[in-house]
Amino acid sequence: MKTIYYPLFLSMTIMPVGVLWADVEDADNQIETQGIEVIQVTARKRTESLQEIPDAVTAFSESDIESARIEQVNDFINLTPNVIFRKTFRAGASFITMRGITGTQQGLPPVTYVVDGVQVGSADFINQDMGEIERIEVLRGPQGALYGAGAMAGAINVITKAPTEELSGKIKVQYAEGNDKTVSGYISGGVSENIFGLVSVGARKSDGLIDSSNGDDLDFNDTKRIKTRWQYLGDEFSADLRLGYAKYEQGAVMQDLLAKGEEFATAQHADLDDFSGLGPERSFIGNENQTFKDASLKLDYDFDDMTLTWISSYQDAEQDLLGDLDWSAANIFLQDLVDNFDVTSHEVKLTSSNDSDLRWLAGAYYQKRNGLNQLRIRLESTVGVVGDSIFDQIDVKEDTIKAVFAQVNYDITDKLELTLAARYDQVDYQSTRFKTPKQQEVVPLPNSNGQLQNTLTQSDNSFQPKVSLSYDINNDSMIYATYANGFRPGFYNSGNLTKAETTQNFEIGGKSTWWNNRIQLNGALFYIDYSEQQLSFIIATAPFRQTSNIDQTEIRGLELETIVMLTDELRFNAAWGYTDSKVKDTGQRAPATPKYTLNLGLNYEKELGRDWLFNTRLDYRAQGNFFLGTTQEPLEVGAKQFVNLTAALEWQDWRFTVYGENITDEYTTTNASYVNGLLGTVTGIIRAYTPGRQIGASVEYKF
Repeated sequence: MKTIYYPLFLSMTIMPVGVLWADVEDADNQIETQGIEVIQVTARKRTESLQEIPDAVTAFSESDIESARIEQVNDFINLTPNVIFRKTFRAGASFITMRGITGTQQGLPPVTYVVDGVQVGSADFINQDMGEIERIEVLRGPQGALYGAGAMAGAINVITKAPTEELSGKIKVQYAEGNDKTVSGYISGGVSENIFGLVSVGARKSDGLIDSSNGDDLDFNDTKRIKTRWQYLGDEFSADLRLGYAKYEQGAVMQDLLAKGEEFATAQHADLDDFSGLGPERSFIGNENQTFKDASLKLDYDFDDMTLTWISSYQDAEQDLLGDLDWSAANIFLQDLVDNFDVTSHEVKLTSSNDSDLRWLAGAYYQKRNGLNQLRIRLESTVGVVGDSIFDQIDVKEDTIKAVFAQVNYDITDKLELTLAARYDQVDYQSTRFKTPKQQEVVPLPNSNGQLQNTLTQSDNSFQPKVSLSYDINNDSMIYATYANGFRPGFYNSGNLTKAETTQNFEIGGKSTWWNNRIQLNGALFYIDYSEQQLSFIIATAPFRQTSNIDQTEIRGLELETIVMLTDELRFNAAWGYTDSKVKDTGQRAPATPKYTLNLGLNYEKELGRDWLFNTRLDYRAQGNFFLGTTQEPLEVGAKQFVNLTAALEWQDWRFTVYGENITDEYTTTNASYVNGLLGTVTGIIRAYTPGRQIGASVEYKF
């Protein structure tokens, strides 16, 4: 396989260098070339140019989203340096790792995920079909001063497509390997002089790409969704209403069991990069049902020199799963899991205009999250038949976040900007265990002092400051230096308390454009002092899940991103991220953190005449090895490389696309755990992994 990647890497690296050298040699005769698209972002909760803000941000415009076929979260994460996305045994339990900081089951993600100004209340809401998207902003580095508890690694801003005044829309039909069929589209337009609406729908049915050893489909998918957005736009007052509903029925518990039985006892390890087997053994095909509902209302009132904004939202997730618990062809155990959340939030803020040297914003935030997590272990009496329950565990949780925040941007001179930001978060959380789902009998649990309590309660609070200085070297280049604190609250997982974690972050970086905005080069160096890093893992006895904290971790890293317009028709992009994350006491690498990620891409667009337009995009992604499990018993995932290729023809309002995802058919492990003696019968290592290559095609019509 190396023979495939090395020439690809070499050609994509040398090509822009050669073209730029030719440009230098023939500067007097060069043809005027269109510059790189200037993207406006709202990373600092006000509209600014991407190249002007002193933060490491990777932004995807609407054209990027279309050419790269970004439809789910992992699609754009795989194009971003120092970020990875890992699916586990079910869709709702997926983890983002950014700059060495990763997620844990039942805890807040380390990256705040925001859709049209609304922060999602749980990681379960992230891994969904995205619908119609206008822009995506990936902010790396702590963003707690504005986005609060959980944004210690960064934030992701997703801006959906706004309704149009004139009637417009799209219909798209797609088919791919795995009998993967998708129909989606939207319709948008004005219903009056000031009111505009957009309705987006989608349906997908797929057999999947991962088969069991018997040939059964494991990662099947049946999705239905509808999202709608309505805007009222007045002279001073505007309102933005979003409503969404999605229902998923999909495969779950797709792990295979490695190094099992006597082999595990002698080897104590497994080759997580060996995918030569026939697929996971199964007596029961896992199934997960998810229903998501969300609603939000954003109100803006413009005064002469400031804007008052109010955002209220409600999010509801109902999730149930039934799947194998012995990960084998034997009829032994099944896991029956319920994981429900409902989240209500409110935010109010005042934002000054962008017209003065002093720009500011201030606000307050409130969130309440109710959760129910139930684990039931059942006997599997015969193949595929659900038997009696032998274990029940019902945890009801309630979390409350209260916060105030402010930010000031001051132009000390025409070239020097000072940013001061801060947020105070108070997080209260509690957990109560019941014997039955009807919640009639409480099971007392020990608190941190060993005393039995009917309800476990805990409070965490944090002041998260951020200070940044940026200096404009000239109209095309700037440098910056930033200090910031990060914070993620603790949580209860199966009655086990996980402590809050904090970071101190130092970053220096720069952004520049060259050759009449034909080259864009951004970079950052960072150091993170990380305290009480949160971990979660499987244990062999009840409650079968455990959490812990790593006292101190040190993280050092850098990122480099470049875009080069080689010609009006050919664009080259590259991004390299490096992260050295080590536990201070042992020197071991921190979990789920590759030492590097590398992205290379070429995008070619050519007018063919007679209204025909050809577009093709090639993306290459490499990421280093990383470790899963605990620091005492790490499991290594090897370095991997992936290639995606897309080609599209446009004619008037039609677009015809063929694509190949992971065209070299590479597999990689996304999660792995020891299950030594689970329930007295299951011994080995369970592994979740990505599917292989998928080739597909789509036709869409816009009007």
